[in-house]
Amino acid sequence: MTVWQIDQRPDGDLGNVVVEPRETLYEYDEPLIFRSTVGLVDLLLTKVSRAQDKSIYLACQTDNRTVEALRAGRLSVAGAFDRKSYWIVALDNQSRIAAYWNRFREEVPKRFFAKPGLGLYHWHGIVPDSLEQSYALLAIKFKGADLTEAGIPLGKLKSLVDKSFSTVRKLLTPTQLINTRSSTFDVEVAPPRLASLVIAVKEPVINMRAVRRIPALNKYSKTDIELAVRARGEEFAKKLLEIQYLSKHHAMDGAYAEENFAYLDILSEILPDEEGFVSSVEFNTTGSDGLATVVFDREDAGSIRDSVKSVEGREITEHGIVNGLITSSRTVRLRSVRGKDVTCVFASELYEHLLADPNFRVKGPISLTGRLTRRKKIDLMDVKAFRTVPPDHDLFS
Repeated sequence: MTVWQIDQRPDGDLGNVVVEPRETLYEYDEPLIFRSTVGLVDLLLTKVSRAQDKSIYLACQTDNRTVEALRAGRLSVAGAFDRKSYWIVALDNQSRIAAYWNRFREEVPKRFFAKPGLGLYHWHGIVPDSLEQSYALLAIKFKGADLTEAGIPLGKLKSLVDKSFSTVRKLLTPTQLINTRSSTFDVEVAPPRLASLVIAVKEPVINMRAVRRIPALNKYSKTDIELAVRARGEEFAKKLLEIQYLSKHHAMDGAYAEENFAYLDILSEILPDEEGFVSSVEFNTTGSDGLATVVFDREDAGSIRDSVKSVEGREITEHGIVNGLITSSRTVRLRSVRGKDVTCVFASELYEHLLADPNFRVKGPISLTGRLTRRKKIDLMDVKAFRTVPPDHDLFS
């Protein structure tokens, strides 16, 4: 297809209809990005050039949700103009349509599009490029040379989808459900966008029939569990911003890595590596402070993986569910929030304190602090301290 040029024959002029801004979104001496109604079409327009004494605008169909997200800093300018086809409109000095061209995206000059991730105003910072990300509970966006509008190799697509599912389960599953199957807790996702693959979680999906088969969960309603999932998402949003700042400023010390080992370990599994086809991973989460958008490139990923490796053999804190215990060897099997099984070994006196603790129970939540050895199948921890949770303590609140 031929890329549009001003000397191409226009498709018409609509009888010199005047285009009047109905809602100005960005201006500098004149409206540069604005909304207008032309005939029955709701249009979003941005000035892209001036030629032959005419102002040239790129226009596409829009709606209230898109404009509201753009104005609020939840959607980038590139995202607001992400359509399959466009109008290129030439306006004279009286804002009359002197000519228009209807073109597919690949026919529009690339310079007419804003850079991805840029919001309407500079203080918006990095923002999502799609509405799916803007309103998702959690969205993961992969970028790489092989991730294009033309398509993605099937094997690579499967790999990224599998990693995304595993990461979402680890990050959003409430503690009491971490040892349950996906038939109990799952998520509803928007249709994946294949150009720079986006996996966006819309809603938690709770199978209460499966939940009710677990006696310990009988006291929780569907709303309790859904709120717990959203709370996990908000917690992750805060951690993402912390981790991004520390990794960018090379300030992630050992103490932080020990305290936040679970989050760093989960991230290390999905972030890009030097040999992989993914160049960066973007996370979008909605927390109490609004939308958080964080991008990790290969350098950031390397810093995070180095931090994870640095705590091996040092004391870290694990959180999870007790899956079982063997008194003869003074060990507890933990299912960590990282999605990993951990064999936890206690000294004799500490193990007696654990058994005597009125809040300790199999299938109950617990926090264990000790020296961790990462292994291929089951990690090993030499426990130095523990913290139990009272049976009536509601982690879903």
